[in-house]
Amino acid sequence: MIGALLRLEGHSVVRARWFAASVALSIALVGFFLVVATRESAVLGFTGFGKVMAGVVQVSLLMVPLLALASTAQAVTAARQAGVLEWYMSQPVSRDACFRALFLPRIAALVLPIVGSIGGLAAAAAIMGQPVELRLVGVFLAVLVGQALAFGAIGMWVSCISRAPEQALLAAVAIWMATAVLVDFVLLGVMLRWDLPPMVVFVLAGLNPMQDGRVAVLAAVDPQMGVLGPVGTWAVATLGATATLAITVGWPLVLAAGASLLARWEFLRRDVL
Repeated sequence: MIGALLRLEGHSVVRARWFAASVALSIALVGFFLVVATRESAVLGFTGFGKVMAGVVQVSLLMVPLLALASTAQAVTAARQAGVLEWYMSQPVSRDACFRALFLPRIAALVLPIVGSIGGLAAAAAIMGQPVELRLVGVFLAVLVGQALAFGAIGMWVSCISRAPEQALLAAVAIWMATAVLVDFVLLGVMLRWDLPPMVVFVLAGLNPMQDGRVAVLAAVDPQMGVLGPVGTWAVATLGATATLAITVGWPLVLAAGASLLARWEFLRRDVL
């Protein structure tokens, strides 16, 4: 029965506007950056394929979290409003199965365009005769998938605790704005006011999964992380480039697991109908 629910939700997700927007944006990004990267101009010390990948990931670090939040933040509330959730729960399946049916197809729909985009860029670069560094492919793929999982899980938690789709959407937009812009401004203000040591700045910035993605990209293409100033110097000297990369890639995955468990717990204990 769970398989039938997964298929039903999968068909619903494929018909959703956000999924069409995700696919269209992935194709547009790949096409745009393939065109502008045909000339060998250095970006962060890399040319060709490295330039394309860095550009795609930096832009995607803003778009993927927004799409992830939009896809899951209304999963439970919209299903409740449409009567779908009540129908699901009238079937001989557990609440946990209903949660998985609402959550997993949306996560799959977020991850697949990312894999297709990165894989398409790597294949196109290879066809054009440019060297493809598999390490960069793996790191950038892990970064974007981590963002999708983290913000998708956060959005699902928001959906489980919200009573209306509008409330859930507003909360999702607020979370995206806070992680994309507000946290950086607050952190900058704190740094200017109290002159925090680099370690504290690194830890505070690292709590934001979107900021982790940015640092991971820099650590992948520039192991010295000189563009981060004293914070980058501290990270390289104290942690090392490899450990810094592992932390910034791993934290969003840990956050995704925690938010998923919290969302599941809320779904199982609340009166979601």
